[in-house]
Amino acid sequence: MNKKNKKVKEKKNIFNIFTKVFIVLTVVGIIAWGCVYAANYVIGEEEETPNTGEKEVVSVTKKEVINALVCGISENNTDTMIYVRYDVKTGKLAFMSIPRDTYITNDYAWGHKLNSIYRGVNTEPLVKQIEELLDVNIDYYLIVDNKIVREVVDVLGGVEINVPFRMKYDDPTQNLHIDLQPGVQVLNGAKAEQFIRFRHNNDMTVGYASGDIGRTKAQQDFIRAFIKEVLSPANIFKIPELIKTALKNTDTNVTVREALRYVTDIPNLKLDSIYSCTAVGTTPYIDNISYFKMDLIETRRIIKEKFINSDNSTSTETNETKTN
Repeated sequence: MNKKNKKVKEKKNIFNIFTKVFIVLTVVGIIAWGCVYAANYVIGEEEETPNTGEKEVVSVTKKEVINALVCGISENNTDTMIYVRYDVKTGKLAFMSIPRDTYITNDYAWGHKLNSIYRGVNTEPLVKQIEELLDVNIDYYLIVDNKIVREVVDVLGGVEINVPFRMKYDDPTQNLHIDLQPGVQVLNGAKAEQFIRFRHNNDMTVGYASGDIGRTKAQQDFIRAFIKEVLSPANIFKIPELIKTALKNTDTNVTVREALRYVTDIPNLKLDSIYSCTAVGTTPYIDNISYFKMDLIETRRIIKEKFINSDNSTSTETNETKTN
């Protein structure tokens, strides 16, 4: 083999590694806003330090089960929080949306809302709080700014989604303007962000009947459509650009070396049997403020039965949430 062919083969191998790493991380839970975070800055670096400066993840052997927390932030609040469980051997994937208004008692929170813990710096307290709520151990976390959604979706060329009703909302204080027509359509990055952030219109006459719980269901639908689009043959060659885009503003403890351990397990991935649901609870008003009060017993039961013991047949579970 001459030197030219050897170099071409090496470049092809590097690209294949990027592709595999990208798919692996998509599988293990980096499937929401950062599902295109595929590697650290350099593959093959001798010292691997997560891009957050946090303590690096050290694992001697591959995990049989991966538990991950994926968060999308807006103005340093965790606007979206998703717990993901991936069985490496069976390829079964399940995720649970955690309402941002979940009532908690935590010294790091402003008031009692779960989404106020992070504030751009409190990663460990947020992870620990969710571990306590769900009674799980989180292996990896990924926290990304919602603006990455816009950029990544645009790189993909859009994501097809069914908008259930007319979405119109304006909030000048956040520079948030949502304007979507109902029906099946391909959303670009800006419109995709509008879709995942919408809860109701300004006069409260149009929106999800269950408020933020309905929005989490819509976000789960978006994630499914997003995964399908990312892994389509037409987009597989866009991976280098996706990686470059997704590396921006990412807070994570995932490293290249960790990801590469799971490359050989990619064929086990079962995209047609993803299970998704929302934590169970009620939506009471406490001191005139709306909260989500998680039913810890029922939520943990679902995780045990549907995430751990179930065969995770394809489904999306809409949990009943009552308003007090």
